[in-house]
Amino acid sequence: MDGTRIKSLIIPVGGAVLLSGLAGAVYYYFNKEDEEEVNTSKSSGQRCVSTRVRVPVDVVGLVIGRQGSNIKLIQDRTNTKIDFSDEEVDGHRSCSIHGSEYSVCLAQQLILKAVKDQPVMETREMLVPQVAVGRIIGRGGNAIRQLSHSTGAKIIVEREEDRSIPLNYPEDMKKIVLKGSSEQIEAAKAQLLQKVAEEETMRQQISASAANMSLRARTRQTNQETEANQSPVSIGSPNHESLSPGSSERFLEAFVSAVESAAHFWIQLVGPQSVELDKLVTEMTEYYSNEETRELHSLDKVKEGSMVAAKFLDDNSWYRGRVCECLEEEGKGRQVNVYYVDFGDTETVKGDSVCELRTDFLRLSFQAIECFLANIIPESAKGDEAADAFEELTYAAQWRPVMVKVVGYRQEGVGTIPCVQIVDTNGPEDVDVAEELVKRGLAEYANGTSISTSAS
Repeated sequence: MDGTRIKSLIIPVGGAVLLSGLAGAVYYYFNKEDEEEVNTSKSSGQRCVSTRVRVPVDVVGLVIGRQGSNIKLIQDRTNTKIDFSDEEVDGHRSCSIHGSEYSVCLAQQLILKAVKDQPVMETREMLVPQVAVGRIIGRGGNAIRQLSHSTGAKIIVEREEDRSIPLNYPEDMKKIVLKGSSEQIEAAKAQLLQKVAEEETMRQQISASAANMSLRARTRQTNQETEANQSPVSIGSPNHESLSPGSSERFLEAFVSAVESAAHFWIQLVGPQSVELDKLVTEMTEYYSNEETRELHSLDKVKEGSMVAAKFLDDNSWYRGRVCECLEEEGKGRQVNVYYVDFGDTETVKGDSVCELRTDFLRLSFQAIECFLANIIPESAKGDEAADAFEELTYAAQWRPVMVKVVGYRQEGVGTIPCVQIVDTNGPEDVDVAEELVKRGLAEYANGTSISTSAS
């Protein structure tokens, strides 16, 4: 347009920027006196000018603000119109400012002030225990995103591929890089250390819960009983979520809770649910140990597939179970074959050791996850010697964790059962269970098997 002057201004910016910088600059400029000056300029009859500012791409978010809040604030208070081009040239985007000469100048100053007042950005590193990384990242990265949002710091967790280079710190630790101002980094560090402390507390609780669990001898199941264990039930659900197809990208901590053979077994995932299960068993045992309570929940008839509370004879504790078979229908001599849904083993118990299950005891998902051992031919590892070796290698029912990773799935009836790789990381060297069984001549590799024993 006639009388319009075009200026260019290049704003160099190094490093990250903060949204709060521009907001602070706007507040700084728009006190009462500045508002009066702006209002005066609106009616002063100054001619309209245009200024073009090349803004580095990493500053554009600062200027525009969340949902355009910053740019709208500048426009409203300076009576200017500001437009950003979508085109990026040499790492910059063009910003055009239209308005009176005074207003355009003020808008430029706001941007310069915000850039100038940015705090010095730092980069620091810290080490955290490997076992705490899952809690720090959270499901789907939710925890680390929230932590970064609340502190303003950028948080980068060391990638697995980066650990292939020689490390100058223990292998059970993981490096986290923090970027931001000194205050942001300190805030992020404090929250990270809190996450580590929470993980340590949880692990102490898990250890205490594991110490309460009894040893559970391997059960020799008939084919009929095994098929009954796999039959679907309408109440509750197994804790399979963490062993879904997407979980095959990482190793998970687990207890091997019951063993049918070296190729067929059940696991419990280690985590907060381990503590919840211990609390549930304690609560059920206290409840059903009362004779009046058992009388109240006594069952005249027991139906196959129904959920019950059942005593485990080896420790006199009460657990959740599913009825596989009724061996005696009536009388005190009645016996019931029960599958313990949180452990995976099956026992035959007397009828007076089976009661109606209180519905609120179903609040926790079933913890036993049926699995097959990956990378071996199942039929090659079905002998007692192989099962004994498998129990030894996996600390079966000893409540000592191993690392498991989903390799594939096996179709069984209407459902699928995960095939998992198991690695024992408790010793000085990682031991792949399938590989060790093959070395001992107790199993054979499946065709095309390639095993990686790193579960770090």
